[in-house]
Amino acid sequence: FGYEKGAFTGASALGKKGLIEEAANGTLFLDEVGDLSPEAQAKLLRFLEAGDFYRVGGTKKMRVQTRVVSATNKDLNSMIEKSQFRKDLYFRLGVIKVEVPSLNERRDDIIPLAKYFLMEFSGKFDKKFTAISPAAESALMAYNWVGNVRELKNLMERAVLIGKGPELTVQDLGIEDAGRGGVSAHMREVGFLALPPTGIDLPSVQESLEKFYVREALRMAKGNESKAAMLLSLNHHTFRYRRKKLQIE
Repeated sequence: FGYEKGAFTGASALGKKGLIEEAANGTLFLDEVGDLSPEAQAKLLRFLEAGDFYRVGGTKKMRVQTRVVSATNKDLNSMIEKSQFRKDLYFRLGVIKVEVPSLNERRDDIIPLAKYFLMEFSGKFDKKFTAISPAAESALMAYNWVGNVRELKNLMERAVLIGKGPELTVQDLGIEDAGRGGVSAHMREVGFLALPPTGIDLPSVQESLEKFYVREALRMAKGNESKAAMLLSLNHHTFRYRRKKLQIE
């Protein structure tokens, strides 16, 4: 909902627009709406019913027109029965409902999604992956995707980061025993940082991450090296040296 200037200690002197204002005349996507606190649920319901709200610390009523789309992986009906989610908010949000089956129920989507993420993260980490090996595809198909697409995305990001390419192997995935419950529980707990049984090429991983963050810093600083160096807690000389060594234009 944003806030007005001076609304709290550390608040911007200019105030700040909230997500609803940013989505004016557009679409506001609320991910994991089932995780909203009771207070946030009440505020959201009021906005949906009245079309207006107040910024934190503000007295001026703000009116916004926006389309609201929400998503959750929780059973909201069960949460309503336990008084964990407001029934009135549920009906306000659920004008049109689309239920997406879990990834385990639409296994034909696993490999196309994995290939999409392979290309996405190859670009992100400046890797040269071009394909997924047959053994890796079999492992992906056998895996129990409790975390759905998010889990697949996280696993592919880690695999691309630690892998050498050009073909993604089952060793890069680290889930060869997943069908028997071997490493899946640990990987879900540790997530992106999970170390595969075969180990990793740490220098290669470090270089890929460094390239990514140097590029990100330059993007955020709009090409200004001094500002980019500050974002990475480096002095300008060290930043230029690292940029040249990593061959980043």
